[in-house]
Amino acid sequence: MHRSGQIFGILGQMKEDFEVNLSEAQKSEAKAKAEFETLKAAKEDEIATGKKLIVSIDASIAETQEKFAQEAKQLEDTQEQLANDTEFLASLKEKCATMDADFDKRTKDRLTEIDAVSDTIGILNSDESFEAFDKQVAPVFLQTDASASQKERRQQAVSALQRAARLSGSPQIALLAASAQLDAFTKVKALIDKMVAELKTQQQDEVDKRDWCIAELNTNKRDTAAAYDKKDSLMTQIADLEKSIESLTKDIDASKAAVAESKNQMKRASETREAENADFQTTVNDHRVMSMILTKALDRMKQVYALLQQRKPGAPHIQTSATRTDPGNGPAKFKTYDKNAGGGRVVAMLEEVLADTRKTEDQAMVGEQDAQSAYENFMKDSNKSILKTTQAISDMTGARATAKEELSMAKTDFSQTMTELEGLDQTNADLHKSCDFVLKNFDARQAARAAEMDALNEAKNILSGAK
Repeated sequence: MHRSGQIFGILGQMKEDFEVNLSEAQKSEAKAKAEFETLKAAKEDEIATGKKLIVSIDASIAETQEKFAQEAKQLEDTQEQLANDTEFLASLKEKCATMDADFDKRTKDRLTEIDAVSDTIGILNSDESFEAFDKQVAPVFLQTDASASQKERRQQAVSALQRAARLSGSPQIALLAASAQLDAFTKVKALIDKMVAELKTQQQDEVDKRDWCIAELNTNKRDTAAAYDKKDSLMTQIADLEKSIESLTKDIDASKAAVAESKNQMKRASETREAENADFQTTVNDHRVMSMILTKALDRMKQVYALLQQRKPGAPHIQTSATRTDPGNGPAKFKTYDKNAGGGRVVAMLEEVLADTRKTEDQAMVGEQDAQSAYENFMKDSNKSILKTTQAISDMTGARATAKEELSMAKTDFSQTMTELEGLDQTNADLHKSCDFVLKNFDARQAARAAEMDALNEAKNILSGAK
């Protein structure tokens, strides 16, 4: 009994040592597995981040190159357009300044001429002048050999010129009428030809300016309408791009939140799976140890009962008589040995418990496989979803960058269009300032000039003897 206690104590101590070693091994294995899973997740995150960074950098390089090419082309077009606009503005200002100066000079000279001719006409039409003209017979004023017909033609020519001067208000014609009373016919006709040529030139210049003004005003009107259409289109485009950028930003934020939530769920699933696996390892190990113990106990019980069944009752003895020193052998005679009735129930119970233990272990194995399969499928599906969402984020980020670039270009175009509209408005104001008088009075001025030329030609015909 003492030896059995020692053996039981040694076995108990060994069992405790085994359990401690097993627990430490399980903890070490769980820790190593957790560290491996953490390291694996970290490396997978690093790889995914590196891939996304490569995609982002490639997209950024492509966008930068495309933007550089567009900006360079836009800069070249803008510089070319600026040079053309500057040249056009300078030419327009020069023409307008020249025309304004010419108009002011002509107006001033004409007023001066009108004042001088009016004074001259007043002097020449005075009674003293007519009286002096009647008495004067010098060749400076009248030809001494002039015939009555010449005097009559001169007077008719003077009358025609005076009528033309009254109709047109031209000081040059009034001065010419006065000159026709004094100078020779040849000189007067030369002056008439010169004046008619000047009037024709003025007539054509005014026609050219009228045509130029109409063309410039129509061009300005078309350019202004086109600029306003472009302005409206750009405003619509800017509003659409801003709305698109806002929508893409919301979608990107939502997708990033979904990726973060998926990673969080994956982390929780890993932690849950790790805990389930630890429970499984503990359950399996416990049941395996229990199975070993039960199997050993069951084998021991069966061994004992098998041995008992092999033994026969009684044993052969040699009948000897007693002596002084040896009592001798008595007759060995035993009853039939029967198995303990409770032993069968113990064996059956042990077998039942062993079967339940193995069944529980099998169920735990099946549950572990199902849980592992579900975990792997969840992780696989989550990784696919994250990859797909990450690609969508990359695509939406690229689309948003393109939209922002287009928005920047549209705002630049809008600013340039507004500047263009201001320039067109100023050009329109300058054109109206330079052209309104000509366009408003064109027909009247053309008719007046035509009347002047007709009167001058009539006077020339009279001086030339034409009927």
